[in-house]
Parts: sequence; C-alpha cells; structure tokens
Amino acid sequence: MKTLSIRVFQKNRAIVWVIVFFAVVGTAHATTHIIQFGGSFGLTYSPNFLSISVGDTVEWEGDFITDPLSSTSVPAGAQKFYQGTGNGFTYGVTVAGSYQYECEVHFLSGMIGSFTASSSTGIEVGKSSLRPDVFSMKQNYPNPFNPSTSISFSIASKSFVSMKVFNVIGKEVATIVSEELSPGNYTRQWYANGFASGFYFCRLQAGAISETKTLILLK
Repeated sequence: MKTLSIRVFQKNRAIVWVIVFFAVVGTAHATTHIIQFGGSFGLTYSPNFLSISVGDTVEWEGDFITDPLSSTSVPAGAQKFYQGTGNGFTYGVTVAGSYQYECEVHFLSGMIGSFTASSSTGIEVGKSSLRPDVFSMKQNYPNPFNPSTSISFSIASKSFVSMKVFNVIGKEVATIVSEELSPGNYTRQWYANGFASGFYFCRLQAGAISETKTLILLK
C-alpha cells in the first residue's frame, strides 16, 4: 500500500507539473500593445506600426464615434474588425501575417496603421522568412517623417517591381524601385529632401498586383 501511495502521488505530481508547464508556456510571451489616437496625437495612431507575436492582444484607445476603426486587410483565416462606439477596443491576434487598419473618416489625412504578427515560437512550419507566401506592403516608418522614411514590402514570386511616389494631384514625383526582384522581404528608403510638406502616395506594383500607402512629409 505504501508503494502504491507513492506511485499515485508521483503520478499526480507529474500531471500537475505538466499542467503548470503548458500554462506557463502558453502565457509567458502574451503581451498587450496599446495604440492611442485623438487628443494631443491628432489624426494619427501612436504607434502606427507594431511587430508582435501570435497570442498577443492589440488595444486601441480613443473616441471611436468620431474616429471609427476598421480593418482594411487581414491574413487569411483572421477575423476582420470594426469599432464605431466607445473609447476602447481589444483585438486578440490568432493568425500570423500582416494586418492593416484605418479610421473610416480620416484615412485620407493619414490616420492609418498596421501591425505584423509572427508565430509565437518564432518558427512557422512550412514557411520561410526569406520566401514570403503573399505580396504585401507595410506602412512606411516613421510617418509623418522628415526628411526620410523606410518602406518595407514582400514579394512572393520573381517579378518586375516598381515603387513610385505621387503627389495629391496624381503626378509622379519619385521612383524608389524599378527592377526585377526575386521572392523575399525588402526595405527601401525615400529621401524627400527638396519636397514640400504634405501628403504623398506611394504605390508598389509587382506584375499585376499593386498596393498604395499614404506618406506624410512634415517639415
């Protein structure tokens, strides 16, 4: 009986340790990221770009009645989001990939943002960080900027890529990329020395696919 009691105790203790282990592993890296807007921040999200992990939570704080929040792009399998009331909104990230969002009222004024979620383990089975599965373009950082800003993008297949900047009347003012690129992740800079403050539009095109971001030059 004594031996049996010890074995039962050891077995139960092992079960307890397994439960504790998975509880710690499952929550150790979970983080809540706060994004604020309105008030002293003006018509911008602060910060307007985040690199986070799957399992993290993103929380927006502001007046959603005057600045309704809406997702514009989410990874396949992720839930789209919208908030038009209250002063707080929380979104749990369950799918890796690039998320983009905007204020439905002030997006033309540059009230847009994005975040990229990676697998919480740092390794995603079947995927390579060097060969992305989708075409994507991140919001430039910093934004607003002066005099330079960085723009990151991903190309899923070998193609001719162009990245051009246009002013508010649609006139092309700069070419950042114009070459054939292999699949991968890239970052390019735009040096806006000599350009006036204002809104500009950066269009990335790879083959028949294109995406446009709003850049704010503030001198």
